This record gives sequence, C-alpha cells and structure tokens, in this order.
Amino acid sequence: MSDNSKFLPLTAEELWGTSPDALILVEAGGNVVAANPAAHNLFGYEQDSMMGLSVEDLVPPSRRAVHSEYRETYEEAPHSRPMGTGQRLEGLTAIGEVFPIHVSLAPLGRGSFTIAAIRDMSGWLNAERELEEARRRTDRAEDHERIARGLHDTVIQELFAAGLALQALQPDVEEKVSLRLSQIVHDLDVTTRTIRSVIYVLNSPVHSEEGLRSQTVNLMNDLRDSLGVKPKCHFVGPLDTAVTDDLVNEALAVIRESITNVARHAEATTINLSITVDDKLTIEVVDDGRGLPKKLSHRSGLANLSDRAENKGGVFSVVSAPGGGTVIKWSVPLLGES
Repeated sequence: MSDNSKFLPLTAEELWGTSPDALILVEAGGNVVAANPAAHNLFGYEQDSMMGLSVEDLVPPSRRAVHSEYRETYEEAPHSRPMGTGQRLEGLTAIGEVFPIHVSLAPLGRGSFTIAAIRDMSGWLNAERELEEARRRTDRAEDHERIARGLHDTVIQELFAAGLALQALQPDVEEKVSLRLSQIVHDLDVTTRTIRSVIYVLNSPVHSEEGLRSQTVNLMNDLRDSLGVKPKCHFVGPLDTAVTDDLVNEALAVIRESITNVARHAEATTINLSITVDDKLTIEVVDDGRGLPKKLSHRSGLANLSDRAENKGGVFSVVSAPGGGTVIKWSVPLLGES
C-alpha cells in the first residue's frame, strides 16, 4: 500500500491562485465578485481590479445583449455545462482587444453564484486554420494531379500524333507547302514542351513562399523600380521541389547580380529571365541592349558569376547575341559537383 501522507492536500485558495485557467465568480445579476490571477492576466486588468465589473464588460459590445440573455436564462436553471455550445465565444481585454475563448460554467451556493472557467482559444483556432489550409492545399494538389494526368495522357499524345501525320505528308507535297508543314511541326514541338513544363508545375506541391519560383518573383518585384524595366520570367521544371535551400539562395544571388549588371551597363529595353530545372539548374538572362564591351574589368560582376558556377561544379558563359544584346547563362548540377 502506497504512503500518501507526504502528499499534502491543496487548499481552495491555492487551487484558485495557481489555476492556469481564468476563474471568475459571478453573482446573480452578472457582477464579478472575485477573479483569480489568471483571469486578470488573460483580460489585461491589474490584480484585484475586476471586482465590481459586470461580466458583460468582458465581452465585445456587439455581443453584450445576447450574452445578457444567455446569462439570465442560465440563472433560472443553473447547472454545470460549457457555455455557448456550437458557438464562437469572444472575450474583450481591458485595452479593447477581442480574442476567442472557451467558457465552462458551474453553479455555487445553491445557484446564488456562478463560477466561470475561461480559456484563451487563439492557439487552437490558429491550429484549426492551419489544418483547413492544409486540406485546401491537398484538394488543390489532387486537382493539379488530375489535370496534369489529362494533359499528359491526352493532349500531348494527340499533339505528337498530329506532328507525325504532318511529317508523313511532307514527301508528297511541293516544297513551299513542305516548308510550311515543317514550321507547323516545329510549333507543335514548342507547344508540347510548354505543356510538359506546365505538367511539371502541376505535379509539384502547391508553391510556398520559400521556393525558388516564389522568391524569384518577389525579387523581381523588389528590383522593378531600380531597374526601370520589369524582366519577363519563364519557369520550366520543379523549381520549388528539386532545388535545395542553399542552392535557392545561390540562384537568387546569381539572378540579382545578372539582372542588375544588365540594368547598369546594357541600356536594354527588355530583359528575359529563364530558369529551368531538370538534372541541372539553369539560369539564362537575355537582353536587347548594346552587347558586351570590348574590354571587361577583371573585377567585373561577371567574374563573380563565373566563380559561383565553378564552386558548384557548373559552367557560366556570357556572349553578345547576333541581333544585339547579351546572353548570360549560368548552369550547375542539382546534386552538387559532378
């Protein structure tokens, strides 16, 4: 038989003072006659300053009339129960802040008094909202998967079949028509690649604010005013799932330096940014500016981009485009140095 003599019973005063829940004693008519320290902390009142308040002072003004009706109904037949079952209850702090609460009621002194145990439900509601958002993300991911499957199994196959049919016609038509058919087949190939990139995106989890895609868009928005021109962005592949956090940070640094170099030196009116993810991460920046200068500074930002690529086991190149402008290409393996 265990010895319980060492466990001293707690007094009602000790329980009142140490309860983690806010406890309020209310007399018939709704006046607060006692409140424990947790109640003062929860509602933001100085200790011993809640006595004499109406319990309706602790709820938002818009809810006071309804709360008064509930209280009067309870006083007619008091019994232990949660308050406002199935409803969202709210408390009001001394400085006017509204917050969600859960309240349990119990009669004392043959119904002359009611003790209310009150708990802040802000954390619970936040968890509930996060769970609901997770459900919505799951639903969207399932929709994305269904659409991607339809694109792959139907649209891409039909485009491929159409391209083969057009190619089969080429030997039987005159040269002018054959050239036109070749162009159409090429356009179908481009469309197929675009659809495949969409499938990549749809098969990726719903984009978070931490992924390369989202952070690149945010970076472009941040740079827009200083650049004077907003780059056009094109993304291919699973940017938000296949690129590790450290490589995301490296890629953002490369993008920032490449774009700002163009803005400072190229006198470009258009800038195109392309990011492709397959077995490598490839960043390409194309502008329509004046091209490369004949002599580059040894400490040029381009040298820094080259060093960044080499450190990751990748390659870097910058060339003047035949029609004017510059093409910057930075590519590194996703799994590190090969």
